[in-house]
Amino acid sequence: MRREDFDVDGHEEVLIEQPTFGMVVCPADGGTVSSLRFKPLDVELVNSLMRRPEAYHDLVRHRVTSKEAPREGPASIHDMVLSKESNLDALLRYDRYARRGFRTYLFPASKAFEDFALLRLEESPALAQAAWKVAAVQAPGGRVDLQQEIHLATSNHPVRIAAHKILTSKAAGTAWQLECRSTLSADRYCPSALALGLEMVFNLLAPDAPDRYFLANEVKWPLEFRGEIKASTLVLVDEWQRVKITLTTQPEGRWWIVPIETISQSELGFERVYQGSAIMAVWKIDPPSWRNITCGLRADIEAWSPSVPGENPAA
Repeated sequence: MRREDFDVDGHEEVLIEQPTFGMVVCPADGGTVSSLRFKPLDVELVNSLMRRPEAYHDLVRHRVTSKEAPREGPASIHDMVLSKESNLDALLRYDRYARRGFRTYLFPASKAFEDFALLRLEESPALAQAAWKVAAVQAPGGRVDLQQEIHLATSNHPVRIAAHKILTSKAAGTAWQLECRSTLSADRYCPSALALGLEMVFNLLAPDAPDRYFLANEVKWPLEFRGEIKASTLVLVDEWQRVKITLTTQPEGRWWIVPIETISQSELGFERVYQGSAIMAVWKIDPPSWRNITCGLRADIEAWSPSVPGENPAA
C-alpha cells in the first residue's frame, strides 16, 4: 500500500495492490476509486471517459442529417454531416465529475431515475466532488477510512452532517471482495427527506453483445439497459473477458442504471459510443433516520465460468 501522486495531478492517491487486484483511491476527488484492476484476467473495470464539450458537437446540434433523410437541392460534401442514426444530439450531456467508483451522492428523495439519467439530481457537491480527509489507511489487505463534513441547508436551519466512508478490499483465493460502508450522522433532526446514492462505473466494452449482460431477479438485460431495478443483488457478466461482478446492497436498496454514451466523429459520420455503465445503489430514507444511517455496497469480482445446464433460469 502506497500513498503518492501517481497521476501527477497535484493530489495524493492511495494505491492498494495485491497479487489478485490493484485499486487506486482518490481522496481529493470525492473519495472515489479511479482504477479497479482484476489481475487474474488482466481486466481494468473502471475505464470510462468524462464527457466534455467538443468542437464538433455544434455540428451535431445544428447540421446533422441522417443517411436516410431527404434533402432538397444540391449539397456540397463539405456541408453535409452524416449521422448513423437520428437524434444523436440528445446524447450531448456533460459530466460534472470524472467517471469513477464509489462516488457519494446526497440528494432530495423526490428525485427519480430520470433525474439521474439527465444529470439533474441536485446532489451535494461537497460529498460528491470535494476532497475527503484520509482518517486512516490500514495494511495488509487494504482499508481506507475517509471523512467529510457538510452543512445542509433546510427550511428551518442548517444541519451539520458528518460523512464516513470505509473502503475495504481483500482477496479470497482468485476472487476479490470489495466493500464500501457509508455512514451519515446529523447533529440534529433533519426535516428533509433525502436519498443516499453510491455510484459505480464499469465498462465491459460491448453494450449489446449477447455474452455481456446484467442479471437480477432471474432476468437478463444487455449492458445498454437503462432503468431502475429493485433487487438486493445485481450481477454483471462478461463471458468474453470471463469476468463476473456481483453487486450487493445492505440494507436492500434499488439500482439506477444508465449507459454512458458519447458521440464519436469518423470518416463515415457521427455515431454513438458506449463508454460503460453508471450504476447507482440508492436508498431513500425518512427524515428521522438521518440522525445516523449506514448503507453498504459490496462488489465480488471473480472469473466467470459457464453454468451447469439447468442451474441458471435467466434467459
